[in-house]
Amino acid sequence: MSLPPRRHSLFLVCLLALRLGAAPHLDVRPTVAPPTIDGTIAEGEWAGAAHTDAFRQVYPGENVDPTERTEAWVTFDADNLYVAIRCHDSGGLAGIRAYSMLRDQNSMNASDDVVRIVLDTFHRQSDGYYFGLTAAGGKDDGLVQNKDQGNNQWDGLWLGKVSRDERGWSAEFSIPMKSISFNPENATWGFEISRIIRRKQENIRWANLIRAKGPQSLPDTGELRGFTALRQGRGLEFKPFASATSRSQPASDEKKLELKPGLDFVWHVTPSLAATITMNTDFADAEVDERQVNLGRFPLFFPEKRSFFTQDASLFTFANVNQDPLPFFSRRIGLGDDGTKVDLLGGAKLTGRTGPWTLGLLDVQIDSHAGIDSKNLLVARVSHQVLEESSVGFIATNGDPRFNGNNRLVGTDFNYTNSHLPGGKTLTVNAGVQVSDSDLAGGMGTATTLIVNYPNEPLTLTGWFSAIDSKFDPALGFVSRTGVDNMHLVALYNIYPKSGLIRMIQPFLEFVHTSTTDLHLLDGHVFYGFYAEDKFGDFLNVYGGANYETYDTPFPIRPHVIIPMGRWPYKDFLVEVGTSRSRPVDAYIQWRTGEYLTGHADFYRFNVGWRPSSRLQFAISTGLRDFRLPEGDFKVRLGSAKASFTFSPDLQVSLLGQYDNISRSLGMNFRVKWIKNPGNEFYFIINQGYDTSDNGYRPTASDVSVKGTWTYRF
Repeated sequence: MSLPPRRHSLFLVCLLALRLGAAPHLDVRPTVAPPTIDGTIAEGEWAGAAHTDAFRQVYPGENVDPTERTEAWVTFDADNLYVAIRCHDSGGLAGIRAYSMLRDQNSMNASDDVVRIVLDTFHRQSDGYYFGLTAAGGKDDGLVQNKDQGNNQWDGLWLGKVSRDERGWSAEFSIPMKSISFNPENATWGFEISRIIRRKQENIRWANLIRAKGPQSLPDTGELRGFTALRQGRGLEFKPFASATSRSQPASDEKKLELKPGLDFVWHVTPSLAATITMNTDFADAEVDERQVNLGRFPLFFPEKRSFFTQDASLFTFANVNQDPLPFFSRRIGLGDDGTKVDLLGGAKLTGRTGPWTLGLLDVQIDSHAGIDSKNLLVARVSHQVLEESSVGFIATNGDPRFNGNNRLVGTDFNYTNSHLPGGKTLTVNAGVQVSDSDLAGGMGTATTLIVNYPNEPLTLTGWFSAIDSKFDPALGFVSRTGVDNMHLVALYNIYPKSGLIRMIQPFLEFVHTSTTDLHLLDGHVFYGFYAEDKFGDFLNVYGGANYETYDTPFPIRPHVIIPMGRWPYKDFLVEVGTSRSRPVDAYIQWRTGEYLTGHADFYRFNVGWRPSSRLQFAISTGLRDFRLPEGDFKVRLGSAKASFTFSPDLQVSLLGQYDNISRSLGMNFRVKWIKNPGNEFYFIINQGYDTSDNGYRPTASDVSVKGTWTYRF
């Protein structure tokens, strides 16, 4: 049987579209009667909105029918994007997991049913935003950078509400145009909706049906078509803030009160380009760092948590380097190496996109501190889109906050992506070169990186290579070790049994190698094992390792324990077991044992979480590292406990305690956060330290802070 010519052509077009994986789209129309964002999808309220129920399962099955129906509606007006999602659930209220109203719970590893929307507002498949809601009403938002990497340290101003009933649950979003950057001439945005049914560990999506890729993979989003007449008003935003902090040092009987008013002013030069001025910047509301004990020879890396720097963090990324060697690491500004605060007198940013260009300029003036003069620090980052999905870029930094000397850095990078390989496979290649000129390091040094990633199913391959000169010194960046070449190779293979309790098995092989720049072997690690997960989300991870480390000089791992010079090979073994957080109580246990350097060590870790209701949560974590070396025995203990009570998604109270036996200090953090409405926030924070070295609890440094922030948009 032959098809008529016109039908035959249509058949070929459809077949070609299926082969190429044509992205789904919704034709959105403006609304004249904006919906009420209360979590209840009222009859007729979303009439005229674009609608879809074309969702597919991504995990455990790939591109198969989901077990529960999902519907979504999308509309907009000049000032807001509106999205409603109806999550039908045959399990009724008993089947819905709604344990947490806390903000920024990791949606992939958290306890709740969750929905998330992803926006590529420039439709460049490079950077964007995500917004999520748990079934309990907790907000989850952040930036998407480097095409598919989430950064949850960004908190936008938006409205989201949920409701639950016997037939499922609903979520409604209102995203102000003033909270995001976009090109008003673009009628099309990239768009994705994802849903997780927690009790089934089932992931459902609208557009990206490739299991190997996350829901925030911008090259794989669908499209919203039809945006017109969007506006950001006059593009002016005033954000005054004021804080009062009482500081006390019982050891010196010193007490002082700091009053610190300040202002952030934002001018959207265009909807996609923003200029920001900050004066007398204050970070009293920033969350405390997770306590770590450094027993190694190289510095630890702590993530940025201050909103002024996280707001546009995606625009400053370089060559897909996440940690080392970074040309720009914002914690170098306003924080000393020991975590002490350094006042920011003022600063300015120009960030955004124009055409194929992405721009990030940051200039700040820090106050004098610890014998170091007041300094001006500058970061400039620019990139340009090339080919279909790739970019080239340049970065420069100037200034050194560590001492009274000069430091300059320049770098260039090329970021290649091809997400249209046969079978929907993806390949990325990131290459970067940096050159620093440092008074502290005594001259010029270079760092070169190459990252090749093949993140696909069932096989994932990653290769990471770097060469770091001994004089490379990024004063406004981060590097853990200089004068070395690094190689890191990873291979993963996913197996999905068709029946039974086990849902996924992932054998893996990882190889890490470090040498001097003249190829003298230093350190190396080989890990091999498997990860397995059952249909409830419980998991088991087992691996063995062969390691060696070289010490060119004796190293005091503890004051009374000196690791001698030499190359020390050792083997170890790790087992970790965790239960799913979809239950009210979850637990995690890790045991690592074997040789360590010149002797033997056992590492233990235990975490437990308890969520008796959606308002109340408890978490306890403890760890023990037991070293038995010829040079001496010692133990390192770390512990933390956290309790939080959430009156509503906008009013949260938390208490965090952290302890380690090396410093013998107990740190307590009490925090109240009240969001009166998006942009108007109030904080009450107490940080109290205790010295436990004398078998007691002697108060040390104490800070009590009150801070208010107000936002006015025009």
